[in-house]
Amino acid sequence: MKKKQRLKTLINVVMLIAVIGMILAPHLTALASSGEYWDSYEMPTSRQKERLLDDADLLSDSEETQLLDRLNSISNTHSSNVVVLTVPEHSGTIQDFADDYFDYNGFQADFDGSGVLFMLSMSDREWAISTSGSAIYAFTDYGQEYLMDQMLPYLRDGDYFGAFDKYVDVADKFLTLYEQGTPYDVNNTKEPKNPLAGAFVSLLIGMVIAFAVIAFMAKDLHTVHMNASAAGYQSHSGIKMQVHHDTYVRTTTARTKLPENDGSRSGHSGGSSVHTSSSGSSHGGSHGHF
Repeated sequence: MKKKQRLKTLINVVMLIAVIGMILAPHLTALASSGEYWDSYEMPTSRQKERLLDDADLLSDSEETQLLDRLNSISNTHSSNVVVLTVPEHSGTIQDFADDYFDYNGFQADFDGSGVLFMLSMSDREWAISTSGSAIYAFTDYGQEYLMDQMLPYLRDGDYFGAFDKYVDVADKFLTLYEQGTPYDVNNTKEPKNPLAGAFVSLLIGMVIAFAVIAFMAKDLHTVHMNASAAGYQSHSGIKMQVHHDTYVRTTTARTKLPENDGSRSGHSGGSSVHTSSSGSSHGGSHGHF
C-alpha cells in the first residue's frame, strides 16, 4: 500500500515538473540567448557592443573591418546608431529579438536613443529591421520597403557584404533626408539636397546669365556714333492705322486622365508604424524572409 502511494506521489511530482518546464521553457531559452547576446534584461546606461556583430560568420575579417568603419562613420555623422547583427539562429520572433538586442546592449544610451538595426538569422533565412528614437521617422514603412528592395538581390545571391554596404548607403540617404525635413516616404522619393552643389550651380548660372547680358549690350554699342540732327529718327511716310477684327471660331477642351495613386507599392498611406518592445521602449521596424 505504501509503495503504491509513493509511486502515485512520484508520478504527480514528475507531471508537475513537466508542466513547470513547459511554462518556463520559452523564458529559459530567452535567458540562454541573453547570456550570449546581452547580459540581462536591464537597459544599460552605455553602449555595450560594437555596431557590427557577425556571429553567423558571413563576412571576412577585412570586410568586417571595412563595414564597421562605415557604420561608425555614418553613426557619428548623423548622431544615430546604425547597427548590423547576424546570428546563426534566434529565440522567439525575430522582431522581438532585434528590438531586445538594441535595447539591452545600450544602443539607446547614445544619441537620445536614435538608431536603426538590421538583423539576419540564418537558420530560417530571416531578416528584421528595428528602429528607435528619431530614426523611427527617418525609416518610414515605405522607406523600409525601398531598403529591402535594394538589399534582397544581394542577400539572395549570398553577397552579404554587398547587402550591408547597400544598407549603409540607404541609411545615409534616409538620415540625411530626415535632417533636411523631408523623410523618404510615399510623397517624397527624391534624393537628398547637397547645399554646396546647389550654391555652386546657382553661382555658375548667375555668372553665365550676367556674361550673356553684358556681351549682348556690348555688341549693340558698336553701332553708336554722333548725329548732328534728329532727321534720322523721323518718319516721313505718315501714320497708317489698320483695323483688326478678332472672330470667335470654336473652343477646344483637352482632358487627360490622371493616374490613380494608391499611396505606395503596398498601399501605405505614409509614416511609420510603431510597436512596444519588452523593455517598454517604442520601436519601428519590419521583418521577413530572403
